[in-house]
Amino acid sequence: MKRLITAVVLLLLVAVPLPASAATATGATAVGVHNSYEKGTAPYLVDVLDKRPGLVEIDVWTNFLFTNDFKVSHDPGSNNNCANASTYEQLRTGARDQNLAMCLRNVRLWHDRNPNHPPVVLKLEFKNGFDGRGGFGAPQFDQVVANNLGRDVVFGPSDLKGSHATLDAAARAGAWPSRSALAGKFVLLAETGTFEAGNPFDSYHTDLEVADHLISANAAGALGSTTVFPAINGASQTDPRTGARGGARAPWFVAFDGSASAYASYPGDSYLGGHYLVVMTDAHSVAPAIDSRTPSVADAQARVRLLAGKGATIVSSDWVDPAVVGYSA
Repeated sequence: MKRLITAVVLLLLVAVPLPASAATATGATAVGVHNSYEKGTAPYLVDVLDKRPGLVEIDVWTNFLFTNDFKVSHDPGSNNNCANASTYEQLRTGARDQNLAMCLRNVRLWHDRNPNHPPVVLKLEFKNGFDGRGGFGAPQFDQVVANNLGRDVVFGPSDLKGSHATLDAAARAGAWPSRSALAGKFVLLAETGTFEAGNPFDSYHTDLEVADHLISANAAGALGSTTVFPAINGASQTDPRTGARGGARAPWFVAFDGSASAYASYPGDSYLGGHYLVVMTDAHSVAPAIDSRTPSVADAQARVRLLAGKGATIVSSDWVDPAVVGYSA
């Protein structure tokens, strides 16, 4: 009788489909490091990169108080773990507190030593937005990337779009390469910063400016010179491409960033559908919360798998263990 019951149970398990996990844009979910540029995260940026993260986060201040530069810091100024380096060997010896150009050169030097690394998303939060009138707009940012990281190692908007009419058309057609196919590449995201979001005199936010830049570049046949995708910040159960982010801009948004706890609470993914690059932040905070810096490897990897089932391309936290940071599900 026990054998009969066991056989019936097994047949039921086969016959009844298990709930399907959400697809992800690249077919996998990797781990990102929050505020990767801070000295409290690692002595040098190369120390973070050596852990093979799926995402590195850099905060940028654009010509703030007329500095005539893209500065890297959490607060105004220049306070970061990027080294003044022209060789790989100097990445742990050069003076720190460098500008964005040098931070990107650090990334390129690391890439040249590790050319087949897993893909890395460079998440850039423009704390105070762009300053196009001051000569620090989206086109100038593209040039900084091209001159210091190199367009050849960037998977940019034109690479996704291909022959499709828009980025959304490409994404919905499954044009994101697999994680393995993106080896050796960087995907750049530009997001509205906290200072800009709270500035009552600035309604032309970073993501809107980048979307408009892509639209203009595409119309001019120059999309190949662009380097960065605009990301809408803030988890949403429904498609957030409405209002200022709707209309003609909507099909140029294919990246979203928001609270992992919010995404985890949503029943299904009515608009994501595995088509878009989705960053889920503060992964440790999803109930039941785990340690934000040094959880057990098993707990952290289980959290990555949980959010992979919600459609995350990247989950981010302050985790430091290479067995966690370099994990993908």
